Amino acid sequence: MHGDPPLSIPPAHPDWLDAELRERDATAFVHVGSGSMLRYLTGYEGHATTVFVYTPDATVLCVPQTVESVPDSPERVRRFDARQKHPGQVAVDVLDELLESRVETVLTPPTIPHDAALYLSAEYELASTDAIERARREKAESERTRIAVAQGVAATGLDRAREVLAAADRSGDRLLWEGDVLTTGRLRDAINTEIATAGGVPCNGTRIGVGGPPESTRTDVAIPPATTIAVSVAPREPEGYHGHLTRTLVVDGDGGWERRAHVAVTNARSAALATLDAGAGVTTGELHRELVAELGAYGFDPSPESGDVIANLGHGVGLDPREPPAVDGTTELSAGTILAVRPGLADAQQGYVALGDVIVVEEDGVRRLVEYPLSMEPGS
Repeated sequence: MHGDPPLSIPPAHPDWLDAELRERDATAFVHVGSGSMLRYLTGYEGHATTVFVYTPDATVLCVPQTVESVPDSPERVRRFDARQKHPGQVAVDVLDELLESRVETVLTPPTIPHDAALYLSAEYELASTDAIERARREKAESERTRIAVAQGVAATGLDRAREVLAAADRSGDRLLWEGDVLTTGRLRDAINTEIATAGGVPCNGTRIGVGGPPESTRTDVAIPPATTIAVSVAPREPEGYHGHLTRTLVVDGDGGWERRAHVAVTNARSAALATLDAGAGVTTGELHRELVAELGAYGFDPSPESGDVIANLGHGVGLDPREPPAVDGTTELSAGTILAVRPGLADAQQGYVALGDVIVVEEDGVRRLVEYPLSMEPGS
């Protein structure tokens, strides 16, 4: 695809992939696709369907002929005509060249396209692996550094949201800013401009909810006073890693439901951080139970049926703005895992309150990547 960035092949022998091949008695790994999984494997962020084949002895990346930028490693990067040959057949051809016979087991991620899997399974024994997902959970130091950069950009974006809301004037049931009605679209544009100035990319991750959860970037409604304004940002830094920061703000609030909810959410956040302070070994289930229990302790119905506690209490952050592990289930958190911890409460009539921060799990504790104010008052 024209304009694709340079390719960057990873080290030829990633230990985690070699270990998975040995454990599964497999001889090769194949991925067909694009997006963040391909970028994790290769360092390449192209949008064209690409073929990645790995064995302990060779790494081959096959890109469509329309891709302009290729690395200076022609023996490991090849081109194919996507109009003449299906990527699945390209993968089979590479395997035939690298492997001694077709009586071999080949691993693929569960998300491999169905048609590509059909080509591969017609010639080789296929088995699914979640090894990439597991490897991506535990971020390397370089990845943690990039996410910290993105989190700093996120804080800059939230600062701008606070500035705009603090400068807004109340006019009846509306807020005016710079002489015109303040809408979610105008606020989002102000945030995104600040994110871009700080060196980040908004990536459609700036979402604003009025009286409800943060909504898609296509919405544009007037922002009234005395109503919860949930602002969530997930900018990407230049190397492709995302941050996450969510705050709920209120202009001229009356201190009713939203104040009680904010106290509950703030304390749930503190309880979650206390749980994570044990460091590696804490499970996502333990974290989820602590969050729900703390929210319930403030009189909110913690049952899923009530809808009081928001469904998404947290998730991983990395090359995708939302990736595994989710804050539920039984996943054991290892050192290096990065999570967005996001306790929240919702009421269809009263509003929506959430606080989201990115943390890194360490061997014997937890660390927030950015310290950011919790107050609902924009000017504080």
